[in-house]
Amino acid sequence: MYSMKKEKYLKRSPGKNIAFYISLTLCIAAVAGAAWNTYGTVEEYAEEDIVEQSSPGETSSVEAANEVSGVKYPDAEKSSDASQAESSAESSVQTSEKQESQETSRTFKPITKGDIIKPYSPENPVFSQTMKDWRTHSGIDISGVEGSPVHAVEAGVVSEIRQDPLLGNVIVVKSSKYELYYCGLTNVSLVEQGSHVAAGETIGYIGSIPSESEDEPHLHLEAKTGGKYTDPSDLF
Repeated sequence: MYSMKKEKYLKRSPGKNIAFYISLTLCIAAVAGAAWNTYGTVEEYAEEDIVEQSSPGETSSVEAANEVSGVKYPDAEKSSDASQAESSAESSVQTSEKQESQETSRTFKPITKGDIIKPYSPENPVFSQTMKDWRTHSGIDISGVEGSPVHAVEAGVVSEIRQDPLLGNVIVVKSSKYELYYCGLTNVSLVEQGSHVAAGETIGYIGSIPSESEDEPHLHLEAKTGGKYTDPSDLF
């Protein structure tokens, strides 16, 4: 009796086993489908969250990096640009001041190819061919052809234009340190009193000097600093 039931059970087992495996397969498929749907929902939610975080009006990653404890710090790139602009402006000002300083400090020979034919001699008298006497010489005489241009030794302002009975037409140019007296000019209309002259600018032409008329044509140049005569040849 037992053997017959066992045999009958064995004969029916393959069909039940197949049904069991089919059921198992369907269950696995259902679980996999549910898992896939759950993954898709999570991925969509993550994408929406990223879009919301990067939407206009929200703090960018660069801005967030420049904010600590609620205090915003200047953007590094903007600060760098501002510093470069400020440095460039300071450099331009320094260059301008340097050029102005160089222009002020430049000096020229008043007569381009002239030679000093009578030196500065404030203490030892020299003989004057015109006046026929011995007298001190408070300036220097620079040779040149009559009508040759006379150039400003240095930049300054024309403080005086006058006609002197001994020195002829005189133009006085005052700089920050010196007063220069250009004597014996034929033309003083090139400049006006109060006008600014640049170093090397033509201010007149060689003419005649009444007290030195017996000498060859020349420019008589005098210089003062602090109200006292000084040697003009030290300037060029």
